[in-house]
Amino acid sequence: MSHLSTTLRIEAPAEAVFDLIADPARSPEWQSLVVEMGDITGRHGAIGSSFVGFYRVAGRKLAGRFIVTASERPSVFQVNGTTTGGWARWTTMIEPAGAACDLQVKLEYELPGEIVGSLFGLLTGNRIEREFRRTYEDLKRLAESGTAAEPSLAARETRLRSVSVAAATSLRGDEDGAEPGSRLATT
Repeated sequence: MSHLSTTLRIEAPAEAVFDLIADPARSPEWQSLVVEMGDITGRHGAIGSSFVGFYRVAGRKLAGRFIVTASERPSVFQVNGTTTGGWARWTTMIEPAGAACDLQVKLEYELPGEIVGSLFGLLTGNRIEREFRRTYEDLKRLAESGTAAEPSLAARETRLRSVSVAAATSLRGDEDGAEPGSRLATT
């Protein structure tokens, strides 16, 4: 198992940063390894909602399915994810600090065996660490730009696709109707 962590101050309100992190359709705007987003179900930020992200790792496109396992706006957001032969747990703690906020991020993960066992395993680990740092530099830049509340065109298109899936889910009665961030659960 591998671990990565970082702490940083973002000169933006905690709520705006939480909303940015909790909206999977916006992930390609700041997560440097994300190639594209797939299915998004449920309301972003709600425990039990899920999404598929496609990541470029060691020259391979990996699909990861993530489920929100903890959410308390604006202070806690956690997702657990799986991919063929690997997994990840991504926990973000946000502490309001006036008009700014402090983030503590912890990523625990295990890559699929064919990547770790390859000659590129060590290089892949180093790249993931660099991209992790770059991801949070991008998040900081996006949140501080004042456009955190304005999703990109790609994010709006992804959200429109996910709304139709969420509407179908809601019609089937799969969601409990709780507001995003209204309860906290951990796994």
